[in-house]
Amino acid sequence: MQIFKPGIRGIYTQTPSPEPWSPPGVSLMAARRMWTTTKGEGVVVAVIDTGVDYKHRDLASNIIGGRSFVAAEPDYMDQNGHGTHVAGTIAAQGKILGVAPDTKILAVKVLNQNGQGSYSDIVQGIAWARQWKGKKGERVNVINMSLGGPLPNNAMHRELVKVAQEGITVVCAAGNSGDGKDDTEEISYPAYYPECLAVGAVELNTRAANFSNSNDRIDIVAPGVETYSTYPDNQYVKLSGTSMAAPHISGAVALIYSRYFMRFKKYPTPEYLRDLLHYQAIDLGKIGFDNLYGFGLFSFNVDGGKAIKLILGSRQYFINGRKYHLQEDPAWQDSSAAASIQELCHRLSCDSSALPADSTPNNDKGQIDIWS
Repeated sequence: MQIFKPGIRGIYTQTPSPEPWSPPGVSLMAARRMWTTTKGEGVVVAVIDTGVDYKHRDLASNIIGGRSFVAAEPDYMDQNGHGTHVAGTIAAQGKILGVAPDTKILAVKVLNQNGQGSYSDIVQGIAWARQWKGKKGERVNVINMSLGGPLPNNAMHRELVKVAQEGITVVCAAGNSGDGKDDTEEISYPAYYPECLAVGAVELNTRAANFSNSNDRIDIVAPGVETYSTYPDNQYVKLSGTSMAAPHISGAVALIYSRYFMRFKKYPTPEYLRDLLHYQAIDLGKIGFDNLYGFGLFSFNVDGGKAIKLILGSRQYFINGRKYHLQEDPAWQDSSAAASIQELCHRLSCDSSALPADSTPNNDKGQIDIWS
């Protein structure tokens, strides 16, 4: 078993913004819509991977513990980078923000510095995560497995059945052996097991990534191309792969678990989560389910999945790669980019109303109301 090895597109020591910044994939899933209610409090996600850099400034506060099952690497510190990147997408909280920035990460190291591991180590890691209990009685709610192989394994499957029976949702990367077609099947385990959520990858313009596996058990897709996240030694990197798509969904599931517990004082079942994700997914391929997109792109915005690109000085713009035209071209104004609020609201599917200036208080220059 191994990670779905992604290609590195640049290593960075700084983020694009001086303020805490949500990478594009997090924004595409509209995670901020949940943050007014919860950022994942009270939820633990076990990252079964190459370990996690528990000293990274964007992760340290959210690492609740960990263990290594790699005999030659007894510390669960990440010597590869893959697990750290996955953990950042789920729950980074610092210079960048993951999907669920208050969720706790349990680092379960089952793959070595080369991203490889045995079925035995992986099964032990899954079992340990299932049985783990924190100092305050915390239990694992979600397991992220951005790893896989072409062959099934009975011991791993039996353990995953136990995990599901105990109410833990397992999110898996679908695999990177795809050809961009929905009429050819590429199968990877554990994603293909019915107890797991299989997550395919899309580009930020919501097109299917040309490497993403397709088969009859793909559940949903999430951003997985040039995903910006944490990397060892307080660095950041862009990686591509279904390994990057899966943690977007693990973070989303953490937000749902947290919100559900706040309302009902119990956690939802994996079956409930699966149905909710399918229902909420935005159809991208053929109508209904298809082998490439599953049920579609998950987003907390039911009208979500919009990647909008405005070109300053031009009325031409793009939504999910499709060309449109504005009535007024955006431009620079006082060192900031500016565009018509009414037009942007229309494209974002929210309503606005401009009120002209009159004698009422605080309206000497007019007002703009926006409902979203």
